[in-house]
Amino acid sequence: MQILALSRRLPGATPEQLKVLEQPEALGAYRLMMNGHLRSVHMVPDRPGAMLIMECDDLAHARTLLNELPMVAQKLIDFDLSRMLPYPALSSLFAAEFGASL
Repeated sequence: MQILALSRRLPGATPEQLKVLEQPEALGAYRLMMNGHLRSVHMVPDRPGAMLIMECDDLAHARTLLNELPMVAQKLIDFDLSRMLPYPALSSLFAAEFGASL
């Protein structure tokens, strides 16, 4: 299942605390990518933080993996998680074009 994870700073987290953990956090993200659980990482242009696209069994699995990241473990950031499901309305719009092949 694909999961969208949006990071957010927790109250009290300082830029200095985050800076110290940048490299360990990046290493943790790289490990998630290498084990197939992190598909992509994107910057969020309108606020500090990152957007992750994950591949996990369910939300609980994603939460367990993210909790191992240093900034999460140190309670500096957390993630809001959402399941990403296929958008079913497109098939109803184009069913006549493709017939039973959908």
